[in-house]
Amino acid sequence: MQKSPEQTIDEECLKHYKLGETKTELHIDSAEENKNLAICLAKQVRYSIDIFTQDLDANSYNNKAFEHSIFKLAKRHPSTCIRILLQDSTKSVHNGHCLIRLAQTLTSSVFIHTPSADHKDEQCAFLVADQLGFIHRPIASNRNYKASVNFMSPQRAGELTDFFNEVWEHSTPDSQT
Repeated sequence: MQKSPEQTIDEECLKHYKLGETKTELHIDSAEENKNLAICLAKQVRYSIDIFTQDLDANSYNNKAFEHSIFKLAKRHPSTCIRILLQDSTKSVHNGHCLIRLAQTLTSSVFIHTPSADHKDEQCAFLVADQLGFIHRPIASNRNYKASVNFMSPQRAGELTDFFNEVWEHSTPDSQT
């Protein structure tokens, strides 16, 4: 479903999107919408979250609401897993990104890895929540925020998770984080 030009994804609108239930596909294009939807998904995650990113996009992921949701998820159960594939951590480390602090504190739940050289040039970015919902930006360079979002698409979320797992298998823990 395409949003109309005057429609924005705000907190009131997000109350209607439920992870594992809402099958509506959204197409968004702003940093604010990416942030709001990332927070919305993170608040609803019960088991796992995978993030593939160039630089831990501060606009989407470096805020108190997202940090709090990830912290709660990490504390929920010992088998909870938050995995982040981060292509370049330099800026995030320098700016004190909240997810890096969480990874350093919650070492048994939050993991940050660097992809192998084979996947260093990937231009996409995505978040997968409980292998059901996702935010997918096909081209994440130059702060392009055009993305597809779905809260209940196990097939598409599974495809992103398969790609993530493949890259994760050949990744290494990020030395800067």
